[in-house]
Amino acid sequence: MNRSEDIDHMRRRLLLQGLAAGGALAVGLGPRAAQAQGGMMGGMMGGMMGGAQNVAAAGSGVFSRTLPVPPPLHGQADAQGVLHYALRAGSGHSELIGGVRTPTWGYNGALLGPTLRIPRGKPVQMHITNGLGVPTTLHWHGAQVSGKVDGGPHNLIAPGAVWAPAFTLGQPAGTLWYHPHPHTYTGPQVYAGLGGFLLIDDGEDARLGLPHTYGVDDLPLALQDRRLDASGHLVYMNRMPDMMGMKGDRFLVNGVEQPHAEVPAGWLRLRLLNASNARIYNLAFADGREFHVIAGDAGLLEQPVPLRSLLLAPAERAEIVVDLRREQGRSLVLRSDSGAVVPGLYSMPMPVDAYDRGRFDLLQLRVGAPSGLSARLPERLVPAPTPRADEPARGFVLNGMKGGGMMGMMGMMGMMRGGSGGRAADGPGGMSMGIGGRDLFAIDGRYMRMNVIDVKTALGRTALWRVHNRSTMAHPFHVHGTSFLIRSRDGNAPPAHERGWKDVVLVRRGETVELLAPFHHRAGAAHPYMYHCHILEHEDNGMMGQFTVT
Repeated sequence: MNRSEDIDHMRRRLLLQGLAAGGALAVGLGPRAAQAQGGMMGGMMGGMMGGAQNVAAAGSGVFSRTLPVPPPLHGQADAQGVLHYALRAGSGHSELIGGVRTPTWGYNGALLGPTLRIPRGKPVQMHITNGLGVPTTLHWHGAQVSGKVDGGPHNLIAPGAVWAPAFTLGQPAGTLWYHPHPHTYTGPQVYAGLGGFLLIDDGEDARLGLPHTYGVDDLPLALQDRRLDASGHLVYMNRMPDMMGMKGDRFLVNGVEQPHAEVPAGWLRLRLLNASNARIYNLAFADGREFHVIAGDAGLLEQPVPLRSLLLAPAERAEIVVDLRREQGRSLVLRSDSGAVVPGLYSMPMPVDAYDRGRFDLLQLRVGAPSGLSARLPERLVPAPTPRADEPARGFVLNGMKGGGMMGMMGMMGMMRGGSGGRAADGPGGMSMGIGGRDLFAIDGRYMRMNVIDVKTALGRTALWRVHNRSTMAHPFHVHGTSFLIRSRDGNAPPAHERGWKDVVLVRRGETVELLAPFHHRAGAAHPYMYHCHILEHEDNGMMGQFTVT
């Protein structure tokens, strides 16, 4: 064999040996030793695949810039009272890191998008223009709408085309979001910058006295991580561990690296969205102070839940309230204390990087004078939901990477080494679109097929789904078209902060989670709903299924 073939052969041999040894050591050693082993493996894998040089070390511009707050979009009412909203996906340049211009994609701007404020029960008409050079979709994540307007892979919008779905959101107020969902390209399009908040309003928070003045004592925070090359361009899937989920070393809040926010002394509400492709955050304040969780993915809880740390998986949302009434003149830091929790979510070292094994800062809150707004933390919020299953239980197995998937992963090494990620580099600024459409990760031993309906359920019924994770890592499991309740985790009641309506649940390795999901909207075979892992590189490479509601 020639020199190039010999190098490839050596890389494959080292990878297989490393994975086998690393996995055994990670399982057999104590927590600290396993973490060290993970660091060694992560470094070996990054070096093997020739990772790009970063602009600067992560954290070099801590709290030097102001937190941007996405502008609210309330829609324009027509003569019939329908609210019209217009979004355009397009390209531009953003200053993710101070002094560095990065090509990005966004809605109605260069990055992310406006916050859609939609009243509960009000008919709306969306007008989505694709100003990109590639097909896309727009999924209303967490919205209870029909499959025809859900924005999944079957709602493809061609370049230059306009998609105009109409729907009414009758579900309780909550912090939802929107993002692209094209089959095999969701990961790179979200990573390029496409996404935004969607808030359903019903006035309940104001009646309860919760903080609700948007941009003042009610802040939306989209948490993301990104990797940049020496020229400031986004780097996507150029290292072997990226196949397990794309993680970066620059930490952004609303598109800016580690910003600061001026907030009034008083009760402060933070709407937290994990908009990262794969990273799990263990959120806490640097001084260890208590905060209260008041809402999960899709609505308020029965009562506030006091915590000092909160695990947030990709696509999960949570609303927290923190007491700053006596903090005028002080500064607080919101961070991820990842090392306390995240390494234990994996039994193999490759998906775990240095940031998963430590802690990193996200946002500084600078407390100013009181605003004069009257806000409080009530003892009770909303009545607890009490749905009952009226269908036989259905089981799902999260296989993660199967044996064939590992061999397929090995075949990707040459393409990733070339820097293109195996597909055309037609992302912003020539960003690689990575690898998608490979049979690498599975649910129930099957890989996603656009023409296959995996599950059928009945309209108006409440399903009981048992989701078992048989893989070596935790997976965030998302269901379209509904909000569900977590009935149990391994037979035990969920923690108090997980007892409200959700649409994403982190299923730990070896765990079985029971979900109660009512289905009130139709989804036919032409526009089915999806269920999938919300680690986007898993979703893009097989870990997704389709179901109808009729």
